Amino acid sequence: MCRLVAYLGEPETTLASLVLEPEHSLLVQSYAPGEMMSGVVNADGFGVGWYAPWSGEEPAVYR
Repeated sequence: MCRLVAYLGEPETTLASLVLEPEHSLLVQSYAPGEMMSGVVNADGFGVGWYAPWSGEEPAVYR
């Protein structure tokens, strides 16, 4: 299952406030998927891509 989020606007925010800090964050979902019928880890994990002034035309990525 894929999860997508887009943020464009003011005030500027941190990536952590969108991906890591919510109670049911992507980090929690990737390691403790509550609806999984068997197993305890979502082996797919998660990744993030974003555009930043210092990264040029290619997005910065974390996976």
